[in-house]
Amino acid sequence: ATIIPEENQRAMPKDHEAAYKDAEPGATIDHPAIRPQALHEANRLHSAFFGHPLASPTNPNSASSPKKKPSPKNERLCMGGHRETIFGLSFSPDGKYMASASQDSSVCIWDVKTHRLVAKLTDEIDAEFECLRVAWMEPTRNNDVIPTSAAEEDEYLLASAGADGIVRLFSGITSGVDGDKKMTWQSAGTMDHFLLNKGDNSNDGGEKKKEDRPQIYALQFLQSKVAPEKNLLLTSADGCIYLWNIVEDTTSPQSPLSDDTTTAKRRKSFLLYQSVRFGHLNDGTRVYKFGGSRNPDNDLFVFDASYSQSNDLMGVALSDGTCRVLSLVKGNGDPNDPNYNESIFQEECVLSLPSGYFPGMRGGHLTALSWDKSGTRLATCIASGRVVLWSLQVVADGYGAWMLHPSCISIMEGGHDIGRPLFGAKYWGGDNQELLMTWGVDGKVCVWDSYSVGDVISPLCILVSHSNYPIYALDVTGGETNTSDKGSELQEQRTHIGLAGGSDCGFLGVPVYLYDV
Repeated sequence: ATIIPEENQRAMPKDHEAAYKDAEPGATIDHPAIRPQALHEANRLHSAFFGHPLASPTNPNSASSPKKKPSPKNERLCMGGHRETIFGLSFSPDGKYMASASQDSSVCIWDVKTHRLVAKLTDEIDAEFECLRVAWMEPTRNNDVIPTSAAEEDEYLLASAGADGIVRLFSGITSGVDGDKKMTWQSAGTMDHFLLNKGDNSNDGGEKKKEDRPQIYALQFLQSKVAPEKNLLLTSADGCIYLWNIVEDTTSPQSPLSDDTTTAKRRKSFLLYQSVRFGHLNDGTRVYKFGGSRNPDNDLFVFDASYSQSNDLMGVALSDGTCRVLSLVKGNGDPNDPNYNESIFQEECVLSLPSGYFPGMRGGHLTALSWDKSGTRLATCIASGRVVLWSLQVVADGYGAWMLHPSCISIMEGGHDIGRPLFGAKYWGGDNQELLMTWGVDGKVCVWDSYSVGDVISPLCILVSHSNYPIYALDVTGGETNTSDKGSELQEQRTHIGLAGGSDCGFLGVPVYLYDV
């Protein structure tokens, strides 16, 4: 059994230390004490899925581990949209819509309330390449990209990323009253990452050869405290990450969204704001070689990147098994200098387990990462089916300066099939996000105590187990389930969980699963 060194268990939050008072520092914890906060949230989630709480506080998984997993009672299917595997999923900021990206080279928009398909986007998408990711822009008050629209209209900006290295923007607008709303979409702009390296005058004329095109695995709209007036979009390609400032293209003519509306929209432009190319560590740290003979030069690849808007930190999951943590800081120098950068990326720390930590481990590259909302906790997913929890604290270095100190808090395995890749993690559950949901190619969604310490070999529960439906994407929308009086009516805000993946196509296509909590 592996053991978390005592010195790396130092960052447990003060208000949670008491729950682990019986755990010996440095010891392997087969089944750690269950904190009441985590158990409460897990019971609520389990009740929403199966109609009853977990069976026993001492063995929380006993209600969820029969040979044949019961079907969740709150499951809805979104059917008739995709014909092939779904790789990306994202809810709109208002929770009304859900977008999915598929191997069939399309993006589907679903109505969350009715779980019906409302639009299928294929304009300017090359049918030879898969759609891998989707992301929605958060509407902002000072926004040059999404102008203020009429009260009866909701306006959206959606980005998709493909295996051809192209990010596409789609502008959508809904109009009308509830029950008779219409949504219209149009292509709003593109950025080809292939041309960033090859240039417009490449020898192949920009021909889209699959073996040459960079695949984009990171896609996130964000707003930074360093540049709050900018609408930034995070993307990745090969071993690089990019930040783009999305602005209205004033050189393009306005065009109506459809023949029956007078609303005119311009296309959007991508202005490169910052970029980083990652290299191998040169400090003697273990380097995991990804791809074997298919990657003879051991090139680095970015498999995920995520920005924490709470603290302006960027986490980047790489093919060498490391997670690089960067900060976006204000630049130095004269703003009138043509080479002046108003902000720059600064590397803060590298998260990596020691070489040989998992004996005989295959699949040591990172597949995904996730921040909690405070920006002080980070979960990294390993292709071997494990999850590592990290704590990041700002500490003094003894010389009057401050530095970011990472600590490995927990390694979680056992709920998922070891040796099969995980594809994501998500913090959830109450104000302190007591739970962590993980998903992967084994078709399972496991729920863990997000404040776990040491080695954990069993999740609190398994919500979903589809052996024939690998899960590549999960998203959550809505606040915590709560009720409040508004006049004489009881209003309820619901949380929705969406799952996407699949492989074989049935008569009705590949579904997206939707759950109400």
